Amino acid sequence: MRDNVLVDSDKIKELARGPKLSNDQLDTRLQGLRDDGVGILLCVMFVMTNRECSLAEARDIVINSNAWGDQREAFIQEQEEALQEFIDHNPDRIASIQQTMTTDGTQTTIYLKPRG
Repeated sequence: MRDNVLVDSDKIKELARGPKLSNDQLDTRLQGLRDDGVGILLCVMFVMTNRECSLAEARDIVINSNAWGDQREAFIQEQEEALQEFIDHNPDRIASIQQTMTTDGTQTTIYLKPRG
């Protein structure tokens, strides 16, 4: 793969559609993808497809992996900043915001007003 850097989401999905990887295999694959220049978001897409799991589950797997653990705090910070920017720039579209405390941290859910 090193000769052909995977940056296309369709190629990532195709690669992920193979057999479900074990945790060790998944960690090795994530490291290989990162080494090949694939970013964290496409790695999340890979995990979602391979594991057939939710976005939140895939994100947690990736940011807690050996391959991406060093980027965990920076990625979470970027997500929090993007969420706050969305909230700041779309107050008229937001019906409500719900925050739930979990053992993994605070989960924020934004409910949008119906368009009409």
